[in-house]
Amino acid sequence: MTIFPVAIPSIASPEAIMAVVLMTDNHIFTIQQQALTTLLVFIVVVLTALLLLAANFVQKKIGEYGITVISKIMGLILAAYAVQSIISGLKDFFLIVS
Repeated sequence: MTIFPVAIPSIASPEAIMAVVLMTDNHIFTIQQQALTTLLVFIVVVLTALLLLAANFVQKKIGEYGITVISKIMGLILAAYAVQSIISGLKDFFLIVS
């Protein structure tokens, strides 16, 4: 199935996954700190599941046109963020001071 591997990076970015891996290092963090990290990850997973379960209800309320509008707005925000990330990366690569 292709849904599971594709969905995970959109829910938890590679940076978030790496942060959890680093914050559960047995040589650096105590078991209490690791338990807190685990609890926080569990809370995020539960909130994400609730949001995904509520998506069908929201879609019915705002309709097909509302979904189209939201998709276009979110696409614009994503494109703006991507351009900003590329510009920041180029500035860092070429050591440009602004």
